[in-house]
Amino acid sequence: MARFSYITTKRRRSTLQSLLPSLLLFTMVIVLFIIGTNNLSKGSTKRQKESLQDALSRDIVYCYATTGHYPESLDSIRSDYGLIYNEDLFYVDYQVRAQNIIPDVTIIELHPEDTRTIPQKVVGYTLQTVNNVIEKKEAMKSNIINRASR
Repeated sequence: MARFSYITTKRRRSTLQSLLPSLLLFTMVIVLFIIGTNNLSKGSTKRQKESLQDALSRDIVYCYATTGHYPESLDSIRSDYGLIYNEDLFYVDYQVRAQNIIPDVTIIELHPEDTRTIPQKVVGYTLQTVNNVIEKKEAMKSNIINRASR
């Protein structure tokens, strides 16, 4: 019977202690995934901006080469040359000086209020939930200690 005595003397670990390594590993994997996704997203936005700049320059030069004057407005480039871009992501400032002087084009990247991606929002919610569970556990622990001390 001595061979089974270690079972009764061994302390059981709490549920949170047994889940904590798994939660930490899961959180680390999600955070690394989000960082990688965010880096790809930043690179994609940069490439989109460069592509828009190239398309605008090409359309402006093509218009000058074929008609002998630069486009009068950004709307004329859109309608005549089929320029399409994400207006929620970029603001294009198109300033015409004269018909024979190349227009001044400035592309400004817009930032929406909440730039978090869906995975970032999910991780934020998950971390908030884990923190709530830890706070409830601590509250229960202090409640048990208060009852026992009475």
